[in-house]
Amino acid sequence: MKTKEELKLYFENGDIPKQEDFWEWQNSYWHKDEKITQNSIESVEKVIPFFTNDNELLGSALVITIPSNTKKIINGAYIFSGMSYQIVKVNFNEGLEVIGPSAFNQQNIKSVRTPSTLKIIENNAFGQQANMTNGSDSIEEIILNEGLISIGDYAFNCPRATVIETLYIPDSVKTVGQSSFSLPSLKSVSAPAGLDLSKAGIPSTATITYR
Repeated sequence: MKTKEELKLYFENGDIPKQEDFWEWQNSYWHKDEKITQNSIESVEKVIPFFTNDNELLGSALVITIPSNTKKIINGAYIFSGMSYQIVKVNFNEGLEVIGPSAFNQQNIKSVRTPSTLKIIENNAFGQQANMTNGSDSIEEIILNEGLISIGDYAFNCPRATVIETLYIPDSVKTVGQSSFSLPSLKSVSAPAGLDLSKAGIPSTATITYR
């Protein structure tokens, strides 16, 4: 089998390579049987089909992957402002420390899972999660990391929430802002002893257990 350099020498010496030489070279360098899946490519934004829990197709939505070198998501970075698609999923990077005010306000994120490095969730960061285009769905799950310190006012204020029933607040959390967990469907909350949740907006019907 001829190498690329050997083929190059054919032209430099005035010789004419055979067609078979090119075929051999192409087969040795091209991975024609290997396919790169979409999921293997790090992409900041990806459009996906959006289904209800009953497998009804509502249209399209966005999945966001936060770049690996991000330490802070700034004020209003992904606030919904009438664009064609809403965000339904965010893949947060390890190394992220701050999610700024209104960063994902009025999106339709189903599950918020914060990375182990996150320290601060600022005011209204995930406020008003809801389908703003063609449905009544809202946030369904919140999983907060140990190491999180502060949760701002209205951080998870989602009055249209109907699915999420449980919430675990990590021991590292020191402050929880006003109406930060105003989630009507909440039934049980586990929180560290001494944490003031009096203004957190947790429904009066929910059971709060202090650890």
